[in-house]
Amino acid sequence: MVQAGFALGYVTAFAWGIYGLDIGTVTFGTLAAFLQLVAQVQRPVVELARQVPVFIGALTSVERIDELNSMPLEEQGEPVILGGKAGVRVENVTFTYPGGRRKVLEHFTYDFKPGSLTAVLGETGSGKSTLVRLILALLQPDGGNITLYDKTRPVPVSPLTRGNFVYVPQGNTLVSGTLRDNLLLGNPEATDGQMREALHTAAADFVRELPQGLDTPCGEMGTGISEGQAQRIAIARGLLRPGNIVLLDEPTSSLDSDTERTLLERLSHTIQGKTLIIITHQEQTARLCNAVIRMHPVGSPGK
Repeated sequence: MVQAGFALGYVTAFAWGIYGLDIGTVTFGTLAAFLQLVAQVQRPVVELARQVPVFIGALTSVERIDELNSMPLEEQGEPVILGGKAGVRVENVTFTYPGGRRKVLEHFTYDFKPGSLTAVLGETGSGKSTLVRLILALLQPDGGNITLYDKTRPVPVSPLTRGNFVYVPQGNTLVSGTLRDNLLLGNPEATDGQMREALHTAAADFVRELPQGLDTPCGEMGTGISEGQAQRIAIARGLLRPGNIVLLDEPTSSLDSDTERTLLERLSHTIQGKTLIIITHQEQTARLCNAVIRMHPVGSPGK
């Protein structure tokens, strides 16, 4: 837009010079010098205008950093880790984002029983991701309770209970390096055998067929491999982490139906003893799970 305005100004100056030549008020040399000066003035202004979005982005980043620095510290202390099979009990939870008017969750109750495979199904805005953040104690409910439990005791969720979870967010979230480097982020002490087992569970056997295997390089966000392959590597990395409750956010969004079925079957059979919670908007994924929660925006007819 800025360049278009400058181009119009240049054309206007040129037309004015031609008119001046025609009536004898401007010489050809004056016109050439004038147009050259116009170009010299416009060029740095155009370059400066291109930096405006960069400055805006930098200011936004500074504001975000300041916001993070002003946040209160989370609860500190010894991690609370449950032994054996663990479940998540959500009781009468209500939540509204600060400054918002619409309730995202209202009196939501469900018991993710130990060892279960549950799909949380719903459209965008139904509260699926909010539920995950509440379970991970990244958000605090306005009302109700969320507890982890095993055979011996219940424990309220808090920053100290996050060690019980394996969370794989939506997308691939890979970093620049090799596939091995990415997997070791899940467990720096993992052996090649453990990594191959995790890859098999995540339906990522394709790694064995790569010329460099685990040492295959990949770029940021999985550059160099397909989106579906990167997604499965991210799942395998998550499976290497300790934790008895596995939270997978849209784990099959980039997979074909056959690979999706293979992944879910291997997850349910291989990591028995762990509680799996899969966030999805796909009916096909939900049908492959043992239990399904259908979530709807608060106030909608399906709620």
